[in-house]
Amino acid sequence: MSQQCTKGINWGSASVDDKYLTLKYNLINLIKLPLKKVVNSSTQKNDIVLQMTTDDCGEFDDMLCEVRFFIPPQEQKIKQEKKISNQDLDQEKLDNEEEEPTFQQKLQNEIVDKAKIGQSFADSILTIHDVPLIVPRGHYTMDFFKKDIRFHGNTYQFTTDYKGISRLFLLPMPDEINLSLVIGLEHPFKQGQTAYNYLVMLFKKDYETDIKLKYQRQQLDDIDWKLIKEEYSGTLYNTVCELLFEITGIKVVTPKNFKTKNGLNCLRCSVGPHSGFLFPLEKSLIYLQKPVLHIKHEEIKEVILQRIGSTNLNKFFDVKIIYKNSNQLFSSIEKDELDNLAQYFSTKKIAVRKLQEELPRVQVNDSDEDDSLEHNNKIKQDLNNLDSDEDDDDFQEEDIDDQSNGSDENNSYQSNSKKEK
Repeated sequence: MSQQCTKGINWGSASVDDKYLTLKYNLINLIKLPLKKVVNSSTQKNDIVLQMTTDDCGEFDDMLCEVRFFIPPQEQKIKQEKKISNQDLDQEKLDNEEEEPTFQQKLQNEIVDKAKIGQSFADSILTIHDVPLIVPRGHYTMDFFKKDIRFHGNTYQFTTDYKGISRLFLLPMPDEINLSLVIGLEHPFKQGQTAYNYLVMLFKKDYETDIKLKYQRQQLDDIDWKLIKEEYSGTLYNTVCELLFEITGIKVVTPKNFKTKNGLNCLRCSVGPHSGFLFPLEKSLIYLQKPVLHIKHEEIKEVILQRIGSTNLNKFFDVKIIYKNSNQLFSSIEKDELDNLAQYFSTKKIAVRKLQEELPRVQVNDSDEDDSLEHNNKIKQDLNNLDSDEDDDDFQEEDIDDQSNGSDENNSYQSNSKKEK
């Protein structure tokens, strides 16, 4: 057993072999990580971030899920300056010379190569470029391997196993242009301090492409991909859905019976400060997009409809869902959708309770009427002494109209998207 340093030192020299990533100080081990436990590696500024697997840990076990190595940029600059000073080259040759990768880039490439991140000892079977994701946000390249999918973008890269995919949803967005493919994960992955239980891809409804796999028919049969075709043509979202269904065996769930007053499959609402869309499905509810929420009907104990009084001041109402040992509030739903949503919960045999909130009435005594009239007359007199808004050059009604029109544009999503089968 190698000697271990216990002095509390947290810096040293890093090295990578076929099995371990080791950090040493004076030839004594500070940390020794098995590369088979590393499921992802990414660079963030001057850091190399390693994500560790947690599959072998229990629900309440303590676990090491992330390790960060800081690479001092000053050390790299000094080494590069020494190399340049020792070379007697013309300025033109220096300009044309390719930049040598930094120590951070070299170490990152070594970790990815030795840990076989996103690889199955062979090239990918299928590659789809420039796939837009809204959770996590960015454009990624999808590489399909025998056992997993690798997503890699400009900053982050992550891998998800086919066995770790628990559910699939294809949701038509209310703009009649895009479709969201939601992939539920049994084991969330992390980017920085954020853990993601869902992947959300955004596809254009009418975008078509031709995709050819790198494997031949015999090779696909050898890895038990007998239902996978060698070539696909048509809409991209349909191709990805078909691939995931054939590989994982999980059906893609789409909205069916629920319709809003505008014929949409979703309701605009808010969760906290973030606005999104609530999709009432046949056996569950799903909310996009921040955060992505999925609530099964069988877990719901009660639904409370709030702010549904007869007063005309409220144009919106809230839905509070009580499930298990928690609850979730969906706010700012248009009141015109109240009947549709109440009927939806009723047909699913979910208990619904309505809370009607009315403004309290204030009783005024006769003795206080004279004082209130005198107070009102004083306020009117003060208002008459103020300058009128119409005489102010800075006041323009067109500005108000423009602002109102802008808010309407941001809130106007009307569509009726259906999946073609």
